[in-house]
Amino acid sequence: MSKRRQIKDPPPSGGGVGEADGGGSDGSVIADFPLRPPIKSGTASPFRGRTFALALALLASPALADTIPSPAAETTAVTLYRGDSRAFQTLQPWQREQALKKGLILVTEIRTVTLPAGRHTLRFDGVADGLIPQSAAVEGLPGGVIERNYDYALLSPGTLLERSLNQPVGIVRTNRKTGRQTAESAIVRQGPNGVVLQTATGVEALGCSGGAERLVFDHVPEGLSDKPALSTLIDVPTATRVKLTLSYLAIGVNWQADYVARIAPDGKTLDLTGWLTLVNSSGTSFVDAPTQAVAGKLSRAPVNVPAADTKAIQRACWPMDTTTHGRPPPPPPPPPPAPPMAMASPVMMARGGVEEIAVSGSRAKMAEQSELGDYKLYTLPEPVTVAARQTKQVAFLDQKGVTFQRLYLFTVDPWSDEGEDQVPAATVLLRLENKKDQGLGKALPSGALAVMETAGGRPAFAGEQAMRDVPVGQPFDLAIGRAMDVSIRPRVVAETKAGRHRTRRTYEVDLANAKSGPITIELRYPQHQTALKVISEPKRHDIRDGAIAWRFTLSPNGRETVRYVVEYEG
Repeated sequence: MSKRRQIKDPPPSGGGVGEADGGGSDGSVIADFPLRPPIKSGTASPFRGRTFALALALLASPALADTIPSPAAETTAVTLYRGDSRAFQTLQPWQREQALKKGLILVTEIRTVTLPAGRHTLRFDGVADGLIPQSAAVEGLPGGVIERNYDYALLSPGTLLERSLNQPVGIVRTNRKTGRQTAESAIVRQGPNGVVLQTATGVEALGCSGGAERLVFDHVPEGLSDKPALSTLIDVPTATRVKLTLSYLAIGVNWQADYVARIAPDGKTLDLTGWLTLVNSSGTSFVDAPTQAVAGKLSRAPVNVPAADTKAIQRACWPMDTTTHGRPPPPPPPPPPAPPMAMASPVMMARGGVEEIAVSGSRAKMAEQSELGDYKLYTLPEPVTVAARQTKQVAFLDQKGVTFQRLYLFTVDPWSDEGEDQVPAATVLLRLENKKDQGLGKALPSGALAVMETAGGRPAFAGEQAMRDVPVGQPFDLAIGRAMDVSIRPRVVAETKAGRHRTRRTYEVDLANAKSGPITIELRYPQHQTALKVISEPKRHDIRDGAIAWRFTLSPNGRETVRYVVEYEG
């Protein structure tokens, strides 16, 4: 039996990546802990004097003589492209997760690098984890690029163990009763799916001693990185210091527009506020980056982006002695309450995979709209930080006094045999014209719009609607809910043959307004039937969304029955 070193004062934790949690629940890192040299099976050896902190310092230097690590980016600019034109709020959780991952971002970085003469590998650390390798480009190199590599084997407890097979590690055990720690050397024989260690006393499974155990590594195995990296093999004619521009596309960042319409108390105009919602579902933060968003549907070919190679440790045993004497670790403390959001709006709903929501924007500073070929480009007024797994909103639209028309829409179903009690309620419809003389006249990217009305002097949520892209000059409708006090009941009063293969049908529709004010009802009849023709109608119709449409105004508590006749093949 070898002697174990007693540690009266536990070594400090944090500040490194050299520890894999084997029995404790905190996964902390032991720093400045001396490790033993490799041991032979069944023998013990003393600790060597090199510390973990020294190992980290050595890791900061290039792994190979011809590898040149690039300094961090001096500036980073990003341009966001939508991966799905549908509003996030309309998607199922799994659809939302896929839409967020399909979002595209163009990252442009400026880095200054000192290059010695000769052939070298230039490594760019800290690139986005969703980088599309074939899209990367480096401008400003003095010589040619020979090859390019994207290193995505990221450091994790599992990959650390996997790359340390048959290598020496340190194991620290905490006595369950006394709290004292002992340390010894071991060799990793299997992992991470069931970790097996060989120590001076034999072969054992990690986490089966009944107390907390953790592993300490004195170096990071070659090929592992704590951040994604892009490397380029280059030829440099003469030593020089150059300013390089690195640009690449990455997935995992998406955006959409979110609107809030506040209807004035008189019910005739509304104030429309628009927000660019930037959703970063990746693990990469973009700090103080000039940011743009492109509205429009891009043609994109599917690409395979290599997933980050990260693994977790798994245990294949129940720690001995824990069923009779051991106690489970206390549950983690609850997370602190989220700070109050700057805008209380129904559109600020939970996003899948996003942890934080930040809101910015003011009357004075808003995103500016410009043209980008056939697309619309929105430039944020100042650099912003879009942190990893964060949603950020920036105002881009603030229109006062936008005129609209409130309608109550009902579409007759030609094939329905529903009874009177089964007729659905009329849809509340807000109709707007995207024109300057109507208070708008600006391109509106797709997203979601929430409507707020005033009730008793206080704002109240009136409904939400997904919006399509609306160009300048086009009308658009917002269906925000159902009306309880507007009754529309259609019925077929006659059906005859108007020829060998044609049918003539007569409809009567009862309209009723139980409101205290006048309303406008829009009655639609879809043109789904073959060779449909209107034979008679109460007034001249027009076409709305591919359907025949009539509009009728009803006085307060008013009623009206309208009659029309259609003919079709069948």
